Amino acid sequence: MDRRVRVRTFGMPAGRAAEDVSAAWPEAELTEAPAHGDPAADEDGDCTAALVWDCAPDRLARFVAAQPLLRWLHTTSSGLPPEVLAALAARGDVTVTNGAGTHGRAVAEHVVAVTLAHLKRLPGLMAAQRTADWRPETARELGGLRAGVVGLGDLGRHTARLLGAFGTEVVGLRRGTAPVPEVGETYGPREWKRFYDGLDLLVVCAPLTGLTRGMVGRRQLALLRPGAFLVNVGRGPVVDEQALIEALPGGRPAGAALDVFATEPLPASSPLWSTPGVLVTPHCADTTAETARRCLRLVLDNIARHRSGLALRNVVDLARGY
Repeated sequence: MDRRVRVRTFGMPAGRAAEDVSAAWPEAELTEAPAHGDPAADEDGDCTAALVWDCAPDRLARFVAAQPLLRWLHTTSSGLPPEVLAALAARGDVTVTNGAGTHGRAVAEHVVAVTLAHLKRLPGLMAAQRTADWRPETARELGGLRAGVVGLGDLGRHTARLLGAFGTEVVGLRRGTAPVPEVGETYGPREWKRFYDGLDLLVVCAPLTGLTRGMVGRRQLALLRPGAFLVNVGRGPVVDEQALIEALPGGRPAGAALDVFATEPLPASSPLWSTPGVLVTPHCADTTAETARRCLRLVLDNIARHRSGLALRNVVDLARGY
């Protein structure tokens, strides 16, 4: 292939990643999108491909709509925001691939880390240390707890596997009803009451779709066991934040670790910053050097496949959004 092609990149890490992508795609004219958005640049409509590490959903949707020659879009995330899906559906001629399989291990470790921090009372112990307060705490163990994982894709399966290694009883809720080996029992959408009933730990790993938006709300939280803990590493709007804030004082759940939010960055005015029992992390559960390497390897493999006319990995079903 010697014909030059124009490729737009969004948030591509400088240094080794940029060098490797350039070397893998020598006929590509790579143009990094300006960090703060340039409508004129996004509307320059002769890009045939786009590689996305990080981009605001509304901006990416505008870019897709303004690029009539676009035929392949790769995103290092697993799910696609509704705005981008709508723009792609209106087109119907763009192959989309995602980063499924690259984030699960890091996210699963984050889930276990924040859950253990809660069970072992680490926030309170660390606060006591700052004031030299010798105050023993009674902790809990992961083994024997009943954990429910919402969404059994890459994130959910890795999380279920790691929790199971601690002796936790793990069940899962997913769109389909086919058994998943990482969990003891799989529930479909119509069985949601049975799934949530009596959970000690609820882990949300689901992508944001029309079906998952707000799916964890008052009715679901009310079914948790008193003293339960919630972790959201999927997408913020999957959990009804207001319902969660109202439920926390009643102990269902008694605490939460949130890595994703309905609005990001989380506004300073949000009560979640200061709600007792809530741990806020800035959407960084998968931010590890190892995740970055896995993402880059997948991008490079798909570039090689694209150049050779081979089937791409991780082609997204636009009807589902992942």
